[in-house]
Amino acid sequence: MCKVLIITCHKLDEDNGGANASKGFIHCLASLFDDCALIFPEFEDTDAFIPSNCTLYPCHDARPKLQKGLDMYRGVVSGLYAHVRKHLETHRYDIIVVDHSVTATSLVSYLKQTGTKLITIHHNVERDYLRDNGNERPITFRYPYNYFARKSERDCLLNSDVNLTLSQRDADVFASWYPSRNLHLHSIGIMEYRPIADKTFVPKPKGHTFAITGSLCYGQSLVSIVDFLRRYYAILQKACPDVRIIIAGRNPSPVLYEECKDMEGIEIIPNPEKIADIVRLADYYICPIFAGSGIKLRVLDALKQGLPVLCHSISSAGYEPFVDKGILFPYSDTASFEASLHRMLCLDISSNEIYQSFRQYFSVEAGAWRLRQILQKEGIVI
Repeated sequence: MCKVLIITCHKLDEDNGGANASKGFIHCLASLFDDCALIFPEFEDTDAFIPSNCTLYPCHDARPKLQKGLDMYRGVVSGLYAHVRKHLETHRYDIIVVDHSVTATSLVSYLKQTGTKLITIHHNVERDYLRDNGNERPITFRYPYNYFARKSERDCLLNSDVNLTLSQRDADVFASWYPSRNLHLHSIGIMEYRPIADKTFVPKPKGHTFAITGSLCYGQSLVSIVDFLRRYYAILQKACPDVRIIIAGRNPSPVLYEECKDMEGIEIIPNPEKIADIVRLADYYICPIFAGSGIKLRVLDALKQGLPVLCHSISSAGYEPFVDKGILFPYSDTASFEASLHRMLCLDISSNEIYQSFRQYFSVEAGAWRLRQILQKEGIVI
């Protein structure tokens, strides 16, 4: 029997893109391997998020703030460092899975010394992510964190037996850094961590309500949404004079309110209890994010509600099958925006068809099938 250890730095009880992607991978791995262990930042209600066949080793980070600050400058970016080393003194595994390369900061060489097969899940390209979001951290924290996060990413790329990315675009970026090396790169996408129910949408009259969601205080979201309002909203108004846009998400920035104050047809909904309830009101979904890397999980909010998606080409990474199916429409400038908008407005695909495509591609079962194919190709499983 193959023993697997999963190590994640994400707080799994949180409802955000990184944590939800991690929960999907944990459920995927637990469905493939009966003997799984999980090291993770401690939280209370583990039954709600972690598969029952995982042996849990929660990490409580009791370091005082001063110690955390000093540790940051020597490459210990979380309390997982000491916890993992101590755990591996008495436990042995056939496979160790690092969920997000920053999890393994200062640990990669130690993990390799155990002789275990090492798999890294890269949630994004750190260079791009930190460029677009890193300035939100205090400067005394930012410089050591950014340095060691990028170093850990390189260490994982060069030492892992398998490197998994969420999109082919990220895999191509990594491959371009080391053209003479086989980095064992594979794009796997993401998967839902909860069962995807079969459901049927009742047809409704088509209107011109569009939804945009996300963390509205977050750098890459805020800049992209403001850019959309300035460059593309007029085109949308021209095509749909009765257009209504709902912008919903966490902690909207004052900058966003200021930008929208004189615009007609725009409603900002701060901190909704359930994003699904907001997206359900829309006829179409827009993802204008043109920064960062990885995969934009907010697009799933639309597909879950059977909505077609108009999105910046950067945000289409990882959703290529839905572009091919004519469900997701990418754009990169005003001309392509207008063309994609027109194609989407002429779309003749039902919400039920969109939802079934989402269900077939993003289920745990589909993710487990893709992962098994990768691990078989790499000779890690039979």
